Amino acid sequence: MSDNKQHGFTLIEVLVSLLVFSLGLLGIALYTASGLKASSSNQARATSVYAASLAMEPVLYQTRADCLSAVLGTFPRTVTSDNGKDNYTINLVRASDGSGTQVAANNAISVSSGTWVSPLTITLGVPYPGSDSKIYTVYPSYTVVLENYTAACNA
Repeated sequence: MSDNKQHGFTLIEVLVSLLVFSLGLLGIALYTASGLKASSSNQARATSVYAASLAMEPVLYQTRADCLSAVLGTFPRTVTSDNGKDNYTINLVRASDGSGTQVAANNAISVSSGTWVSPLTITLGVPYPGSDSKIYTVYPSYTVVLENYTAACNA
């Protein structure tokens, strides 16, 4: 090409390369955002399990036949964190009444020796920061199931 025909061609090359570079950066930003979202969800699950284990310690170490009757009065329970934002609502649910019927949360129970039916189910509402750092929303409840619970309540 002659010099007269090449005027302005470099500007077009620079604009095209800038467009390609911008699209690449946009893709990286979207990939990073999806990774952060997944990380936040995993952190909420881990926090749920930890909060559930703390809430269930008094239940698991009871040895009387009426242990659940004594403990159920403390549910639903809100666990408050130090920062005042990460509060967890914990609820204890009797998963089954033995005939396969679902029993409502905190239903009155009469426990005779060794007849409590496992598994127990704990549901937790875990807050996480939304797009505005001042607004916290709650994840759908996570469920933690305790298997083989019957032995903990035997007299």
